[in-house]
Amino acid sequence: MRISKLTITILLAAAASACSASPTVTPTRAATQTPWIIYMPVTTTPEPATVTPLPTVTPAQPTRTATRAIVIRPTATKAPPTPVSVAAAPTATPQPACNLGTVTPTFPEDGAPRNTRADGSGGSAIIFKWDPPPTLTSQTDPHNGYMIQVVSRRGSQQINGVTLYISANKYLQDRQVVLDSRAVSGLAAGDDAVATWNVTVVKTTGDFSDSDPTVRPPNLITCGPASRNMSVQLLVNQ
Repeated sequence: MRISKLTITILLAAAASACSASPTVTPTRAATQTPWIIYMPVTTTPEPATVTPLPTVTPAQPTRTATRAIVIRPTATKAPPTPVSVAAAPTATPQPACNLGTVTPTFPEDGAPRNTRADGSGGSAIIFKWDPPPTLTSQTDPHNGYMIQVVSRRGSQQINGVTLYISANKYLQDRQVVLDSRAVSGLAAGDDAVATWNVTVVKTTGDFSDSDPTVRPPNLITCGPASRNMSVQLLVNQ
């Protein structure tokens, strides 16, 4: 049964009058009484089945024009390295000019024979003689002297050699230089050979050894050209 809005209004008014007439009476309702049902029309809008996403909003980025000053740095010019001073090599002290002339060999005669032994036990010594240059014919500076070079060969092959030194004053006194028999045997070296010799004028800052003519004086320099070569035939006897 459909109840009109007017009927609901009347019923509500009657109920209100009954409540105000007897405020102290608590109405009782039978357990079987049907409750009043009031229908209120409600109009609802159905939700859409598909959710429409909201549009994505991208905030606008402010446009910035970056103006950067370009600084051109001057190219650094590297200074050339400072040259390192290098100590100059010590210059050799030039030797004083020395020109005392040359000698003239006189003995033994060129090609003269001398006998020797293979074991060095005997044989001949060689005595060397020469004419001094005019600068050394009298007593002179004790540092002036002579160098006698002797070389033995067999054919074109050099075998042995010896060099002797004597002061000019000593030579004026002795007038000869002696190469003993044992040294002559060493020049031959066991078989026949030829010994060639010459003499050169020299000067030294030290002293000549009068006891051992094979000792070379210190700081020796030549003071003239060597004399011509002279030869001695070395004949070995067994």
